[in-house]
Amino acid sequence: MSNTFHNFCRKFFSDNVYGGLLIVASTVASATTNGTTHSISKMLPPMEILFFKCLTGLLLLLIVYRKSFFSFLKTAILPIHGLKGACGALGNWAWISAVQYLPLAESSALSITSAFFTSLGGMLFFNERFHLKAWIAIIVGFTGVLLILHPSQKIFSYYAFLPIISALFFSASSLFVKRLSKDDPSQTTLIYLLGFMAVFALISQIHTSWVLPQFNDMPKLAVIGCSYALTQVCLIEAYTYAHTSFLAPFKYARFPASIFTGVLFFAEIPPLTTLAGGAVILLSYAWLIRVEYVNKRKVA
Repeated sequence: MSNTFHNFCRKFFSDNVYGGLLIVASTVASATTNGTTHSISKMLPPMEILFFKCLTGLLLLLIVYRKSFFSFLKTAILPIHGLKGACGALGNWAWISAVQYLPLAESSALSITSAFFTSLGGMLFFNERFHLKAWIAIIVGFTGVLLILHPSQKIFSYYAFLPIISALFFSASSLFVKRLSKDDPSQTTLIYLLGFMAVFALISQIHTSWVLPQFNDMPKLAVIGCSYALTQVCLIEAYTYAHTSFLAPFKYARFPASIFTGVLFFAEIPPLTTLAGGAVILLSYAWLIRVEYVNKRKVA
């Protein structure tokens, strides 16, 4: 996203609210990615899905930035991009594996641990102050998480650990944005993220059998790639301008999005406690945004 768009938004929102809204936008795109991944053939290995997802995203960026694509490849911190790509690849492997087998609501509920990993990382590595209001929002949102988890028996399985593993690596990947944004534009970060993940995914499949995607899976792989690229654009922009501790509660938005996707497309009817948990999470969002608006008006 351009600086012009960011400067325009700053007339109406603080950087934190701007980042929070981008997280919500990324959640919508992520729900598209997860729902499509949930429906794809389970014969396709997770790393193979990741390779096609990254390849499609790179082709999309090549089209969008066709006049300046290669200029974005200039960087003096390639190793850091590689570390972010490695974390992204491992996080995607765990997440794709979970989404293929777990109901969407359960997998999203378990992945909420990323909020704690991200907040802790912001405090340890960027000296970000933990505001009481952010902690309250996280605690209130986590109460909604407990409501969602309580009735589920399926989460206590091997696959239940995968969303937590993915949350750890995704949080590490997000924290790298703070360092990368000091030297490189968001386009450079995204291109190298997709590029490194594609390479890691391809290498991981060298010693295993390559499964040729079925014809009806090809459009799904394209949708996964495009929506994932959009998700990453929003995430990178959000973590560039907003505090990681403030953004953490906004990750709870994946719950209502996952519930809606599961019900609409897969007839995965959640229990009433899951719906109650989603309502609690949304209320924590509304409260946090309201507080940030009040603080911005006081500063102005």
